[in-house]
Amino acid sequence: MKLTVLGSAIRKIVWAEIALTAALGTTAFAQVQPAATAAATKADTASAQKDGQDANATAAAPTAASGASAGTSSVKQLQKFEVTGSLIRSADKQGRTEVQVITAKEIQQSGYTTVADFLRGTAVNSASSWSQSTAQSSAPGGAGLALRGLSEKYTLVLIDGQRVANYAQPVNFTDTFFDINTIPMNIVERIEIVKTGAVSVYGSDAIAGVVNIITKKNFEGLQIDGQLGKAQHPGNAQGTFSVLGGLGNLTSDRWNITAAASYYRDSGSTLADRDMTKNQDFTQFPGGNAAPLGPNQQSYWQLADGTHQAFNPCPPGSNATATGGQSCTYNVANSTSLIPSTTRLNAKVRGTFKIDDTTEAYAGFWASRNETVQLNGPASLSSQTNVFDPSTGTVSPVGRTVSASNPFNPFGVPTRINLTFPDNKRVTDTTSTFLMANTGVKGSFDTAKFGNWDWSAEYAHSQSTVASTFSNQLNVAGLENMLANGTYNFSNPGSTPNGLNGVFQDDNQLSITKLDQVLAKASTTSLFTLPAGGVGLGVGTEFRHESTVINSQTYATQGITAPANVQSVDGERNVAAAFYQVDIPIIRNLTFTQSGRYDHYSDFGGAFSPSFALRFQPIRMLTAYASYSRGFRAPTAVENAQSVYLAHQNLVDPNDPSGVPTKHFTTEQTTGNPNLQPEHTKNYNIGFTLSPDATTDFGAAFYKVHIDSVIGTPDPNAILQANDPNLVVRNPDGTIRYIKMPFVNLGSLDTDGFDLDFRKSVGTKYGTFTLSGDWAYVWHFKLKSGGETQDFAGNNLALLQPFGASNPRWKGNTSLSWDYRQLTTTLTWQYTGPYTNAVAAEFGDGGTLSVASYSQFNLVATYRGFKHWTIYGGIQNLFDRKPPFDVEWQSTPDITGYDQSLYTNLGRFFQVGATYRF
Repeated sequence: MKLTVLGSAIRKIVWAEIALTAALGTTAFAQVQPAATAAATKADTASAQKDGQDANATAAAPTAASGASAGTSSVKQLQKFEVTGSLIRSADKQGRTEVQVITAKEIQQSGYTTVADFLRGTAVNSASSWSQSTAQSSAPGGAGLALRGLSEKYTLVLIDGQRVANYAQPVNFTDTFFDINTIPMNIVERIEIVKTGAVSVYGSDAIAGVVNIITKKNFEGLQIDGQLGKAQHPGNAQGTFSVLGGLGNLTSDRWNITAAASYYRDSGSTLADRDMTKNQDFTQFPGGNAAPLGPNQQSYWQLADGTHQAFNPCPPGSNATATGGQSCTYNVANSTSLIPSTTRLNAKVRGTFKIDDTTEAYAGFWASRNETVQLNGPASLSSQTNVFDPSTGTVSPVGRTVSASNPFNPFGVPTRINLTFPDNKRVTDTTSTFLMANTGVKGSFDTAKFGNWDWSAEYAHSQSTVASTFSNQLNVAGLENMLANGTYNFSNPGSTPNGLNGVFQDDNQLSITKLDQVLAKASTTSLFTLPAGGVGLGVGTEFRHESTVINSQTYATQGITAPANVQSVDGERNVAAAFYQVDIPIIRNLTFTQSGRYDHYSDFGGAFSPSFALRFQPIRMLTAYASYSRGFRAPTAVENAQSVYLAHQNLVDPNDPSGVPTKHFTTEQTTGNPNLQPEHTKNYNIGFTLSPDATTDFGAAFYKVHIDSVIGTPDPNAILQANDPNLVVRNPDGTIRYIKMPFVNLGSLDTDGFDLDFRKSVGTKYGTFTLSGDWAYVWHFKLKSGGETQDFAGNNLALLQPFGASNPRWKGNTSLSWDYRQLTTTLTWQYTGPYTNAVAAEFGDGGTLSVASYSQFNLVATYRGFKHWTIYGGIQNLFDRKPPFDVEWQSTPDITGYDQSLYTNLGRFFQVGATYRF
């Protein structure tokens, strides 16, 4: 769909409705929320239950594919709903900003088996988000969201409206995020995604939007769920077992206790389990290479003139054919994870107690333990293997010269070696633990002059602990001893069975983030009355304490082990805030909302964030909304505390000592900067929702986000081009040792685009058919720094930034559901658009310079015809589509051939499951 055509259609519809209103003088009514579908609806839809009622009975949006019953029930009483992104409860479900509502049933009907996978597949999560499947991630085991492709640090995730501690290790060492792997399926009531900035309500981090996970509470009865799944290809056997139970009726008994527990297991898979990666040979694709794709896939001698010579003979499991005798090449697919094995345990309990008819208290506790085991290929020694020097805080190459006296050195002179150890797999075993304890009181009271008020006071403590064990790290002293004394036969390792004694050892890392929050709010919808209606007011205050401690790997930071994986942060701060919201009816069908928030940070100062919004409903079927807000993002402890991180990236050295620009796996030293200033932001959002009848919805919106003083690191390619010796540290032979990349305030970032959603239900004697969709289009994504502007929309230039990845313009989901009696069947089409391979074009990496689009179809059927039982089954990736090939993802450390921020190569996946309720 061309944007000009879309814009013309929107203008015609809006002006037609306005003209009709002016001519007929139609009175505005509260727009009725139609049935939800497999694509989530837009608008400020109901977020909270009416006090004292079962959560399942009062969910904001009806369950998926319920079009047959939509619009048939009559409203018996006016209910007030809490709305994510607003301080004021409202009886109107259609609001002033863009909110996507997702029910638990929609997640199940999508074909996804986890909440995290579903959320990462939403259209608004368009780019630059990472999961546990990311190769050699700096946040192993974690998965985050990046609304609008703005990287994960710009998305705020809430649990029941409360902030929670971020995952204890940031991804790419730049993006703090909440690990959505923590959320089990059986505790989710619904999820609401605010698709515009909400800093004026929630504070820093809510730049791109807010994801509010509303959990089940006030549940009565017992529900048992079981699910089994298996990929068609080897690996990835999955299973889930969960229990949800509740006692007490909040209305009659004045108390309720709801508890849930779940177990999830995925056996994982390796690159050897998929045709695309099992041979480590991408030559069937334009620009594709064959192994060796990195230094840990080959062994060779590096001669004095710089040439390479394979061992003679090559060790078992390797051969020199592919390189013409230059190196002995290994296939490492079997020792490298495609999708890591995962085990997740969850338990959550909440007790709610009615103090009187208008006041209730609650207390809750939630514990989650996730273990992820990722294979990172065999250990190796190469020119890129560095060791940390704690005395100077720098890195240097690990010695790899084999002494002349070593009996396995055939040259009789000291000679450098590149050595792969195929039997010593590097494994990252990560256990992440999330804990949350919260309590609060809420209620309402009436006043004679200033309306009816709702109020709440809450306290929450949450923390994330991430403990990782890294197997088969090189012990530097043991390695040097082996190279000098000849304890290991390079060509025939079996002849020296004890030759590697002392060469390898495990290393460990522990990280903890904590957050304590005190939050108090009060609001009324009728502070006083104007001719057009009541004036609403909401006020609140918040205090929180945040702390982050990331300890470096125990032995790497002492220079005992290699490679030099050093990542350390130690910071804490206090944040105090006051905020408000005012809803003013200008005329009967036009409401103006103004909100603001002042935050004071103990580590840099304060900032005020205002927001202005309009909601216009000229006739019942049409609601239009527009908003403008200013905000900020405070530097995180990773960015402004005493922090250091050693990262690695494939970069082209234009000053390579060979005289030819050459790509190397380059070490980057990133450090915190206490002089950073906060980012300042502006958000614009305008859109409408059109519902001509109870079976039809159509919505469209335009968004724009502007960020000044973007916090990041300089462009590493620009640093290499300038070749400043203060930033580019080289070895004596001229090769790069590492480059320095401190966090700085860069220039500005602008992104804008469009959202589209639709739903149409048709009732027939054969059941109800519902077609629905949710799509996003990225128009621009411009980063301006150093006088240069780059547009990342529709290409992969953001790969050159620490946070970024490919950014396709289009992403969307469309589903067709069929409801017939007790059977619901849903076919979902998931689409990710093509993108230009601008990085390959810039550095001459070959290929077609474009990456194809990707379509995946999921099919799920659910049957509810047996008493107490719900039975379902489905096929994910119905046609077993592989991700599109990208030449930039075929070399170490990735070696998958596709962008891991957008895709996983799970392949066709079958699942069956059942739910029993009583």
